[in-house]
Parts: sequence; C-alpha cells; structure tokens
Amino acid sequence: MRIPQKYIDPDWRPALISRRLDHAAAWLALPDKELVDEPNLRYGGSMHVYCLRMDDGTASSHNLYIKCQCNQRRRSPRHPLRGRATLETEFRALSACLKKGVPVARPVFFDHFVDDNGDEHYVLVSLGLDGFQSLDQIDMPALPPARRRRLLEDVGMTLRFMHLRGFAHRNLYPKHVFVAWRPALERFDVRFIDLEKTHLFTGFRHLFRDLESLARRSKNVSRRDQLRFLKYYLDTGHLSEDGKILARWLARKLRYR
Repeated sequence: MRIPQKYIDPDWRPALISRRLDHAAAWLALPDKELVDEPNLRYGGSMHVYCLRMDDGTASSHNLYIKCQCNQRRRSPRHPLRGRATLETEFRALSACLKKGVPVARPVFFDHFVDDNGDEHYVLVSLGLDGFQSLDQIDMPALPPARRRRLLEDVGMTLRFMHLRGFAHRNLYPKHVFVAWRPALERFDVRFIDLEKTHLFTGFRHLFRDLESLARRSKNVSRRDQLRFLKYYLDTGHLSEDGKILARWLARKLRYR
C-alpha cells in the first residue's frame, strides 16, 4: 500500500500556506515549538512531540501537537520486512476513524520526505483538545456520584461505539482517553488519541485487550464502578450472563480478590 500523499486540513490550509508550513521540513525547522514529552527512541529511530500555539487565520488560537519521526518503523504481519512508519499508521487510523464518526483528535497536517542522508522523516500535526483532560488527570472519588456515573457511561458508550465501527485501539491507557464536561448537555465529550496501533479488529481478543488495558491502568476506580463501566459498555440495564462472564474474566486478569 502506498504512503498517503501530503494532507492539509481544508480549514487550516490558508493559515499554513501563508506561514509556508505546507511541507514537512518546514515543521521540523520551526524554532518556537516546545518539546512536551521525552523522545521515543524505539523501533530503530526517534520521535519527538512538540506543542505550538497558532492562529488558524480566523483570529482563533489553538494548541497544535506536532509529532516528528525519523527512521522509526514497526514491523507487523502485514509489513514483516521493512515495517511501516508508526506516524503513517496513526494518520491512516485517524482518517479512517473520522470517516466512520469515531471521535478522535483531528489531524491538521501530514507529510513525509527523505533527506540527503537517506533518513526518512514523517510529520503529523493534530489539533489540541483544548478544554479536555485525560482520564488519568481526573480524581474519580472526588467527583459527585451522578457526575462519576455519567463519566463511566459516556466513556463506556464511546468505546463501545468505536468497537462497533470496527476499530480496536490496542494501546488504551487512561492518558489516551480525553473528556470534557458539556454543562448544557450534562454529558461528557469523549475523544481518543495516540492511534498508532489502532486498526480494524480481527477478533474479540483485541476488544478484550482494550477493556483490560483501560481497567488495569485506571487508578482509584472501585470494583463497583468497574462493573458499572462494563454495564454501560455492554449497553445493558444489568449484567447479562455474557457480561458476568466478561466481568469474571476481567477480575481474573486484574487479580481482584
């Protein structure tokens, strides 16, 4: 499969072209982007993540997250020899999820090039989720009971929707789930990020892996709330027999006593 051609979000095209940010090398050369995480040095290369505040051309300012990757490829059964750049995989997943209505971080720009030394560079720019916070930043016990149940419901239903649309995240940590409270709706807006391992699932084990990974790494979530989350994920008023089997499987995985 061919590498996707350069992508620029239509709403951002005038702003990026006016700043000459319509090719990957220009993003790499930006002097005022701020490193936001430790470099990822896996898969034989490197990836750096930066943040930059930028006007979109309509007097609205946004945080943009810039992933810059060099010579970083991950092998898979579909790409066993050379592998595939993880940013290419993530861009494909973001695009596919958006087409099917799965709420994810919105890509603004994607491009790649090979420099004079033969090094491969990929750049993926995503719109920051301003006003959102990740699940690992939320103190669950401190939430009012009704708000906590709504959070469990909205995250469970959104993950179910992602799975029903055919996608498994396959690396689902609380830090990859962002939420924002919408007072007028009395609901949480839920988005997923970091889709570099996301693809169409081929078996239920991938769905179970998402559930296990999210449950295992969620802190200060009671056993009762874990069961509530499962109930919302399964879209049942109470746990069915299948739901109880799934709950017992998760309990064994998480070593509940």
